[in-house]
Amino acid sequence: MRQGANRGIAVAAAIVLSLILAPGAAGKSRCGQFAQAPRQASDHQLRTSVLCLVNRARERRGMAPLRFSRPLRESATGHSRSMVRSNTLTHYGPGGSTLTSRVARSGYLASASSYRLAENIGAGRGRSNGSPLAIVRDWMDSPGHKANILDRGLRDFGVGIARGNPLGRDSNAVTWTLNLGTRR
Repeated sequence: MRQGANRGIAVAAAIVLSLILAPGAAGKSRCGQFAQAPRQASDHQLRTSVLCLVNRARERRGMAPLRFSRPLRESATGHSRSMVRSNTLTHYGPGGSTLTSRVARSGYLASASSYRLAENIGAGRGRSNGSPLAIVRDWMDSPGHKANILDRGLRDFGVGIARGNPLGRDSNAVTWTLNLGTRR
């Protein structure tokens, strides 16, 4: 039975990888080194791989890709760092900050007459739990996180990371925050 379960996991992982690893024009993955363990990748590589994988998930469903937003990335990065410092994995920051208050401080909501926001968070260690592929897979396996990613009303996003996790600093761990938004 255990061997069958392992085979099932291997088959599922192969299917997910085949969908994501579809080669681009140059014969390389469009999403870079998305399966690397955190210690093997730069912050930029980790962020851009997550951005790419999230957009691939949307594109496979006929949706427009999300656009990069520097203010959303800055808000997300600050929250990831805050979670590592405070040893918590939560949507609320120290002092009770919320997604809306953090994004407002970033300037994203300036001059917006209306807006919508969503946030996904997570943490992981090593290649199997901390890679961009692992966090996007976790989000897509969670109904609430998946709904945020596939929400047609959200148009912009930014990914923030902090080295370490809420359980302690670790050079091979990452705490992730994905902020999504639309403003009018």
